[in-house]
Amino acid sequence: MKFDKTILNKVMILPLGLVILFIVYRTLVFSVIMNCIPIMQEHYIIAETIRNCIDIMTIVVLMFIFKVKTGRGGVKGYLKGVGIYGLPVLMFTLFEIGNSTLWIFGGHVGLYGSGLIGYIVVNVLLYITVGIEEELMFRSVVTECVLRKNSNIIVFASVYSGLLFGLAHITNFIFDADMTMFNKWCTMIMACVFGFTLAVIFLRTKSIGAVITLHFLWDFADFMNHMMIVERYRYGGSYNALALQIPVLIVMLVIAVFCMYKRQMRLQSV
Repeated sequence: MKFDKTILNKVMILPLGLVILFIVYRTLVFSVIMNCIPIMQEHYIIAETIRNCIDIMTIVVLMFIFKVKTGRGGVKGYLKGVGIYGLPVLMFTLFEIGNSTLWIFGGHVGLYGSGLIGYIVVNVLLYITVGIEEELMFRSVVTECVLRKNSNIIVFASVYSGLLFGLAHITNFIFDADMTMFNKWCTMIMACVFGFTLAVIFLRTKSIGAVITLHFLWDFADFMNHMMIVERYRYGGSYNALALQIPVLIVMLVIAVFCMYKRQMRLQSV
């Protein structure tokens, strides 16, 4: 296939524009919620969850406009996506939840106290809505926009979806004042890699539910890590979350590249 400049422009411009509008839109929605509902300034996580729900409804409208279809993979696609391609994330999440639970519930709950359970429940709701919101946007709308211009550019669609997913995390540089510059760059780079692997899984399984689940599991494991990091520092210890996150991402990347290579070899043999 001749991948000329005209095709490149067609497949890149619309998704990029949608992502930029998406970043601006979600920032404005959050600003309105925080400024128009004063109590939300004391309930930051709830405000984010409400913002995500509003975003989801907006994205669903976009999906109707672009006639995007989801859920084509069925139960088989879901199980394949989570239990095979996403097995490293699943195992990583179970390990981190178990490890964090043993530490936090083992008497080290000084920061959260009696509100620990409620804090966890609210964050579960937050990360569920984050998974739904971002996967519908980046794996459904964005990927669909790319592939509709040319259905043969699977590799490009996966890479581009991952890069745009990383771009969406540029807001960390603006709003997350408590993050170091190193952590901000790590977050963006890891988001690109994770976004690429999820795009590959979505294209292989046709299951939006699978990538939403994996997205939630990854974010929730990171949240549990964060709680354990805070508690360990309170008690004079330390913990490096990246020591486990990076190897898991590398394994996921290897799986994604293998899937792309296998698909390419199959297409060449036809």
